[in-house]
Amino acid sequence: MLQLFIGLRGWSIAASMLLLLAVTALLQSLPPWRMDLTEDKLYTLSSGSKALLAGLQEPVSLSLYFSRSLAAELPHINDYARRIGDLLAEYRALNPDRINLQVVDPSPFSEAEDAAVAAGLRGAPLALGGDALYLGLVASSASGGTEVISFFNPERERFLEYDISQLLYRLQRPEPPVVGLLSGVQMSGGYDFGSGQMRTPWTVLEQLQESLAVRELQPPLQRIEPDIGVLLIVQPAELDQRSLYAIDQYVLGGGGAMVFVDPHSEIATAPAAGSDSNIDTLLQHWGVEYQRDQIVTDRQRGLRVSASAAAVPLPHVGILGLSASDMNRDDIITAELENINLASAGALAPRDNASTRFAPLLSSSSDAMLMASATYLGAADPGELLANFVSDNRSYVLAARVRGPASSAFTAAPAAADSSSETQPAPQIEPHRSTGNINVLLVADVDLLSDRLWVQVSDFFGQRVVVPWANNGDFVLNAVENLSGSGALSSLRSRGQYSRPFEVVDRLRSTAAAEFKQQEQVLLQRLEELEARIASLSADTDEQGQLLLSDAQRAEIEAFEQQRLATRKQLRQVQRQLNRSIDELENRLRWINMALLPALLLLAMFAVLGWRRHRAGL
Repeated sequence: MLQLFIGLRGWSIAASMLLLLAVTALLQSLPPWRMDLTEDKLYTLSSGSKALLAGLQEPVSLSLYFSRSLAAELPHINDYARRIGDLLAEYRALNPDRINLQVVDPSPFSEAEDAAVAAGLRGAPLALGGDALYLGLVASSASGGTEVISFFNPERERFLEYDISQLLYRLQRPEPPVVGLLSGVQMSGGYDFGSGQMRTPWTVLEQLQESLAVRELQPPLQRIEPDIGVLLIVQPAELDQRSLYAIDQYVLGGGGAMVFVDPHSEIATAPAAGSDSNIDTLLQHWGVEYQRDQIVTDRQRGLRVSASAAAVPLPHVGILGLSASDMNRDDIITAELENINLASAGALAPRDNASTRFAPLLSSSSDAMLMASATYLGAADPGELLANFVSDNRSYVLAARVRGPASSAFTAAPAAADSSSETQPAPQIEPHRSTGNINVLLVADVDLLSDRLWVQVSDFFGQRVVVPWANNGDFVLNAVENLSGSGALSSLRSRGQYSRPFEVVDRLRSTAAAEFKQQEQVLLQRLEELEARIASLSADTDEQGQLLLSDAQRAEIEAFEQQRLATRKQLRQVQRQLNRSIDELENRLRWINMALLPALLLLAMFAVLGWRRHRAGL
């Protein structure tokens, strides 16, 4: 009996081994497959990238240069490079016939390093005078085109897919996109009839012309030429019906458009740049509400200005300085911008039952108010605007992206402007589009394009030097670049976070920071009150030019200094409390990881052993 059992057991083992070999051979013969179990699908390409890869017309070679030997002691760089390699492998897996991928380690003083430098890659020095670490991508097409990502910045990790897909798109489209500019303000320079002086082109227009082909359009428009990749509309004057129809049909046909409207354009000087544009009709059919007689004022975001040299600077509630918290960090256009300045901007909102998707890009703070244009323009100085301010306790959208299905503002094509001419033939009319999917960026301010809100221009030995101090120009360039991409490229989403944030710690920091900010605002308000009181003192001075203050005034100033010292002490206590809360949380997490979880595992193991022994005893 025992021999029979041993024989059966031997046959069972042999059969199991044969079955294992058969399953292994079967799995090896099947095509490879992968499963992405990450929360944000970090290793799954979006539909836009898949469409871009499917449309590649010629083979593309991708060379990832990574100094693996130099990054041995930099685990975060190693992990980042591995994720880049995994994502590139996904690109190759989707179109192996068109994508060739290789990873190169450019060791110091090697031919590979020379090739990386020659291709335009930028190395990050690990130490002063030391070797440079390379982490970049070179893409070359069969026709000889080359595009590079000089260095993969870890801060752009969320946009890895966008950057790589944009690289492939530029490689397949070497000609710069054409931007059609329809402007009611004088952006291109020339003689200004209002001031009687020659004006230089706006800096934002010069930057667009550096990388794109800008073509100025003049109404009346019969059609928007199909080679125009982006339509840039800046506060147009009253447009004829045929021009409006041309814009309507271009947008419904899938053309990208960026539209700037303004309830009060402070930079506009020409009569044609007034606020009498009738483009509002198109905005309504795109699913957007815009009130051109209302101006967004914001007490928290108002930039401080002085009505005169002797006046105390006060926040100008109509000139807004937006920070990163006021921008959509999930949109590629505004994800990395830090500050944008606007002046007398309007408000945008989605219409009820709109078929389009309305995504805010720029917003005011919640301490904002819609002020009538007449009240705003009638104010004499920032102090009067501040006195008229009553917060609506809500945030207003200043710029938005509008996408999705929309309907035409016209039932049929209107008559062409020159249709009555006997000397010129009527232009060819394309079939009327009644519906279509649109991709439009709307900005309720024109002044953000002007130099005075974001650049400092100076003359250096006859050379015009432009130094940006805000991201207004970056915002426009990012938007036009995004709109000029293919439909696949413009629909790309940003990647999710590869590193998981400590949400509890972030909440503790936010709570303490809010308390710190509140204390800081109290201190600043006290400082303003003191400056106002000092400014209202008698102008009598001594022989040295110092103000003559009474004993009561000196006592008041001394009392304020004591209050300021007490407030600073409170601020330090807030910071200490913040650090104390975070340290306590860190200690709790450490004990949970080091003691509690292992103890629970041991208890579970002993419970299983006890249960098995109990069953065996039965």
